[in-house]
Amino acid sequence: MSFPAEIFAQALNGLSYGVLLFLLSVGLTLIFGMLDVVNLAHGSLYMLGAYAGLTIIAFAGSFWLALLVAPIALGLVGAAIERGLLRPLRVRFPDSHLLPLLLTFGLGLFFEGAAKVVWGADIVSLDKPAALAGAVTLGRITFPAYWLFALVAAAVLAVLVWLVVERTPLGLSIRAATQDPTMAAVLGVNVRRLTTIVFALGSGLAAAAGVILGTMTSLSPQMGGGIVLDAFIAIVIGGLGSFTGAIVGSLLLGQVQSFGVALFPAFHTPLVFLVMAVVLVLRPSGLFGGGARR
Repeated sequence: MSFPAEIFAQALNGLSYGVLLFLLSVGLTLIFGMLDVVNLAHGSLYMLGAYAGLTIIAFAGSFWLALLVAPIALGLVGAAIERGLLRPLRVRFPDSHLLPLLLTFGLGLFFEGAAKVVWGADIVSLDKPAALAGAVTLGRITFPAYWLFALVAAAVLAVLVWLVVERTPLGLSIRAATQDPTMAAVLGVNVRRLTTIVFALGSGLAAAAGVILGTMTSLSPQMGGGIVLDAFIAIVIGGLGSFTGAIVGSLLLGQVQSFGVALFPAFHTPLVFLVMAVVLVLRPSGLFGGGARR
């Protein structure tokens, strides 16, 4: 493989990972923007989405059904978490940011333990659909067909989310509540309902990422830790609470990960934190962050 072809292959790998990372980071950043809470259970929702896909494939034998049903199921779980646990806690302790953080941390541990009980601690994997088992040749590059599917599927989901957030009345309300939930509520926006919708949307997208990535990586109850850390770093780079920042941060981090593994295999993890440190030194609120809202 020639040098330009190698660069193109790594860039395509980074783009694939970046758009999948965005499916995780968008939920995190919108939830933070509305509640000032970092959802530490987000990685576990991603993990549960992958295991839900595993269960659906085992019973129905269809990857496509798993990709459809798992996000819906985890979206309902996310809505239940917000309505049944997080909202009552915030109503009772409206000035506390620590208690919601501890709640989501505890939920993450609970879901991880529950996954070990239900599915066991052994490492398993999702089967690729037979139609995507081969490879695709792009010029001089041979690329797994499933990786291209993952890139296209994640990109389509990302574009749909962007259209909803940027081009619909619901998205306008979400953006207003993300920037200043108090002012949005004064103007008549139902912030509580929007919070439930955003939790459900973020959880569903995390589950979709879990099903798509589950065939490319191994499944374990601890699988959410690494990728959700990357999602946190992406939104810190892009700017906490910024939808645009989640997109740019995820795509940038995808490239850093891809080229870092290829060029500096022993240093690629510190390289990610180095990039984050450089961005924060130059722009403490992130590339698209606007600083503290209140």
